[in-house]
Amino acid sequence: MPKPECPVATVAPVKPRRIYSGAPFANYYEQKILFDRMDAEHEKYGKPANLRHAKKKKFRGSLVEQRSGRKRLFDHNLFLRRLYAGKLVFRDFGRLDSEFEGAVFFDIGSAILSDEGAVTVRDIFEDKQIAPHLKIIASDVNDKSSPKTRYIDIYRKKKEPLPFDVVEIPLAITDATGFLEPIRPYLSNEDTAVILRAVNTGPDLYYDTKQVKKHLLAAISAFEQRSVLYFYNKFILYKPRGSNFFMLLGEIDASVGTNHKETTWEDIDWSKRRFEDAIFLNRAYW
Repeated sequence: MPKPECPVATVAPVKPRRIYSGAPFANYYEQKILFDRMDAEHEKYGKPANLRHAKKKKFRGSLVEQRSGRKRLFDHNLFLRRLYAGKLVFRDFGRLDSEFEGAVFFDIGSAILSDEGAVTVRDIFEDKQIAPHLKIIASDVNDKSSPKTRYIDIYRKKKEPLPFDVVEIPLAITDATGFLEPIRPYLSNEDTAVILRAVNTGPDLYYDTKQVKKHLLAAISAFEQRSVLYFYNKFILYKPRGSNFFMLLGEIDASVGTNHKETTWEDIDWSKRRFEDAIFLNRAYW
């Protein structure tokens, strides 16, 4: 298995406060780390020429570049298991388990027609250490430009229902409505926390820099009064309730979860994988 990419650089923490800079991060260095990574991802995998090439290489009904493969994102499970066990204690925020108890887990671009359907969401749903703490929701687009890309319509007409709810999302989520409308019925209380995930899908591969910024600002706007965790590409982002910026808490092992060339997740003995192998925490916060 390839050697993991270098873990996230440690940068000075910024305590939660209300700011209106028009930037999704209060810390410039954290923002630069994420934006540089997203520029590289978009350049390699998200442009039209790259997509045409990738579509020639299918992987279980999807593409290696995109969402595919049981256990591919299981590092998130290891993070959430530790969080809900009360074993993640951050310097400025303390334990996050009670804050995210009963949270809505909103997976963006879940590949509902690939293989078993939304396989990485199934990994969360079937995890007894995580699922009881969450309301789990998968999603996909319903692109009317072609019968083959009307994924929601195809799912509703031809597929067995998945064991969790599935909602329709717009082709691009760059305003607050794009986040809120699909999951509004599940936000039963004003303080219900939200866990977002966009990995190997539209927002983290196909958006350019301006769209990435709009996307993250839209999430902040939509959920400003809610606590938010966002698994975005290889990053683990956190927005405290009432604040309007993200903090970069850490990263998953990019050589597994966001590996677009090799199916390294299939070679791992997940019963032996340690938290320290899977997650690189930003020591500025821990």
